[in-house]
Amino acid sequence: MIPITEEVARTCNSHIIYSDLASGVMEETAIRTGQLLTNFSGKLLNRVIHICLDRGLPALSSLVVTASDGTRGSGFNEVLRASDKDIPATDLERERAAAVERLECYKVYCEDLPADAEPRLTRRYEARMNPSKKTAPRPIAVCPGYGLQLPATGICNDCG
Repeated sequence: MIPITEEVARTCNSHIIYSDLASGVMEETAIRTGQLLTNFSGKLLNRVIHICLDRGLPALSSLVVTASDGTRGSGFNEVLRASDKDIPATDLERERAAAVERLECYKVYCEDLPADAEPRLTRRYEARMNPSKKTAPRPIAVCPGYGLQLPATGICNDCG
C-alpha cells in the first residue's frame, strides 16, 4: 500500500478510493482474500499508519477516501490518535485535518506542488458540502392574446 499511496501523492490534490487501493495491492502482490475490499484495505491501512510514523513519512493513509462521498471517514481518527493529535469533534473538522495531512504528503512527494498550495477537501466532499445552485429556468414566452407558448421566432403563429 505504501508504494501505491506514494505514487498517488506525486500528483497535487489527488487521492485514491479504498477499492482501487485494495485492487492495486492485490494486483501487485497476488494476494487474494474473501474479505470485503473495505475491510481488507482498512486492516492494511491501520498498519500503514504505524509504518509511516515509524519511518517519519507523512500520513499516506490520508490519501485514501470513500468512493461515495470523498471522505476519509472515522478511520482517520487512528492517524490522529497515533500522532498524539486531537480527535476532531465534527466530520467537517476531521475532513479538514485529513486535507492538512494530504498536503503534507504532496509536500514530500509532489515535484510540481505550487508554493501557495493549501489543504483542500476532496472535490466530491466539497460538492456535497457546497452544492452548486441551479439557475432558475428561463421563463417561457407566451402569446398575450392566446396564452400559448411562442415559437422560437417569438412571434405568435395565430396573431402573426
